[in-house]
Amino acid sequence: MKTLIRGVAAATVDDELGDLPDTDILIEDGVISVIRPGIAADADLVIEGAGMIAIPGMVDTHRHTWQTALRGILADGNIPDYLRGIRLQMAPRYRADDMYAGNYVGALDALNSGVTTLVDYCHNILDPECAHAAVGGLRDAGIRALYAHGLTPILTNTWGESRGGSTGGDPSDLETRARLAGEIRSGYFSSDDQLLRFGIAPQELAIAPVDDVAREFQLARELGARITLHANQVMVRRLFKDVEVLHRGGLLADDLLLVHCTFNTPEEWAMLEGTGVTVSVCAETEMQMGMGYPAIGETTRHTPGPSLGIDCVSGNSGDMISHSRLVLQASRYRADEPGYREWTAPQVMSWTTRDALRWATLNGARAAGMDHLVGSLTPGKRADIVLIDMRGVSQAGWNRADPTGAVISQANAGCVDTVLVDGQVVKRHGLLTNVDAVAAVGLLERSHERLYDEMRRHGGFIPQPPVDIPLYRERA
Repeated sequence: MKTLIRGVAAATVDDELGDLPDTDILIEDGVISVIRPGIAADADLVIEGAGMIAIPGMVDTHRHTWQTALRGILADGNIPDYLRGIRLQMAPRYRADDMYAGNYVGALDALNSGVTTLVDYCHNILDPECAHAAVGGLRDAGIRALYAHGLTPILTNTWGESRGGSTGGDPSDLETRARLAGEIRSGYFSSDDQLLRFGIAPQELAIAPVDDVAREFQLARELGARITLHANQVMVRRLFKDVEVLHRGGLLADDLLLVHCTFNTPEEWAMLEGTGVTVSVCAETEMQMGMGYPAIGETTRHTPGPSLGIDCVSGNSGDMISHSRLVLQASRYRADEPGYREWTAPQVMSWTTRDALRWATLNGARAAGMDHLVGSLTPGKRADIVLIDMRGVSQAGWNRADPTGAVISQANAGCVDTVLVDGQVVKRHGLLTNVDAVAAVGLLERSHERLYDEMRRHGGFIPQPPVDIPLYRERA
């Protein structure tokens, strides 16, 4: 199968190719074969790219996709609201059908927005059926993903008091959770030549003993799983120092993707140097929910480089282009802010749109362990490609000499015209292909209505009086 994208501008995120104002892209059997102007090839499919910008498929390195049916419920929420409303009230009310709907439609939302690779932090596995359903949703959507199987026993170990047990073995017992993780690993992830890859999300150090978390790390590595973990995202009087704990336990390695790290100490940032550990920056939730300032500068200095995560779709949209722009501007401000205190005007632009696009693509692919496959428009890599339509009223007049700057500064998810995953067209002319979008929306709406009915029957999103959270109250 040959596909030719003709006459497109390209922001390749490839240091040798750079930005190309007018080029062709030839795809053969799912692989980017050639990028140059004037390709003469007999193609099975020709896509006219005039007025568009090709970018690598974006990579979201941290999304709780299962929350898709609760979109916007946390729009004005902070961490206590999240813990009380999402983790304690809503999460235990999920069924397998809700997990499938959230992950399926959430993955379609990602594709629709130009996100071709997703790190799905799936930390709401109440029972085996929920795990199977979550993986099935990603698979049926056709997205490239790292499925991070959550090991937190939701019904017995969460941010509040116990809510009872579960069938099929004691979920607080690691043997029970390990057995399920192994079942999911062997059942769906037997080959590296597929879109889905297997990961593990251990319990957070804030809610589980260090030795338990270390055993979960060991399990993940025995299963050949990449590991992703929330770390140092809460301001406390006595810091948890998650990174220091991981360092002391010898757990820091290049298969680990940490999330947030907004309250790392300087010593902890130094501990990450040379380990290969990557960090996902989730600016919208971090700045909204009281998780601190996005640590782009620190992550750049002390790790292989920051990637970006949408995080809680229960609060934020999945528009990665707009998110990249927000992170870029917030990082520019932070770099300039010390000068403001001295009444010194900035003279140099600290961060560029080229940095921002790299965060959303190649750095994300590295964090997901897939930069050898995707993340840049490099011949030999898999053809995960997004075409951004710049012909609209709100984009006309864009700078042809700077495709990267045009995308980051002027575009948004609504400009995504065409999406290819592994060389297969999954969106064309602004519409998802091979998907019954009406049926997908209906599926999610049914899940939404059931969850909201359950919420209303049990006292609303945050039942009153609010559940006390000593862990947060005593250390906040």
